[in-house]
Amino acid sequence: MGEIRSALEIALEKAEKLGKASKEELKKEEAISKGRRIAASFLDDPDKKSLKELMTDVDPSMLNSVIEGAMDTLLRNIVLPKEESQMERAQKALSGVMDLKGSVAAQVVNAISQLLGQFKTTYNQYKEQLKAQMQAQLGNLKQAVAEQYGMAVAQALDVEALPEFQQEWSRLSGQIIEQFNKELERLKNYIQNL
Repeated sequence: MGEIRSALEIALEKAEKLGKASKEELKKEEAISKGRRIAASFLDDPDKKSLKELMTDVDPSMLNSVIEGAMDTLLRNIVLPKEESQMERAQKALSGVMDLKGSVAAQVVNAISQLLGQFKTTYNQYKEQLKAQMQAQLGNLKQAVAEQYGMAVAQALDVEALPEFQQEWSRLSGQIIEQFNKELERLKNYIQNL
């Protein structure tokens, strides 16, 4: 079995390697870091239209490393959207991928976009189905609560707050996420290797 190392040991190892790193390796790491910062700026600023515009001052000799860093950040932001803000950020990251990779990535970017849409639809449909199913089961509980505490308290019962709902949704959503995440990771790896 492999040796388990602490974060401190890993950080010390990296620092030791940096001490031995050549000037070229340090320049490359700096360029990758710059690419990550540029991509983060692109994702965070709603006014930026194109990632290429942000890369106009990049030294041509370091462009591949800057693009590598930017792609890393963009791909990390393409996640299965449980909320609308995640979908918007993923779509912006996909537009950044298109800026950097061009038409060779168009088909895969389109496939990822469709997958994210399918995930969001499936995720919401299953959640609503489970809510409806639990709502039917909640009917008897609401009647008992209404008899004991009044109708206002019974009406305030939220099916999503029930431990049974949360437990079942956790199990079900985990299965959905796992299924879609496998395909998403496959497509992201494909883009990374273009």
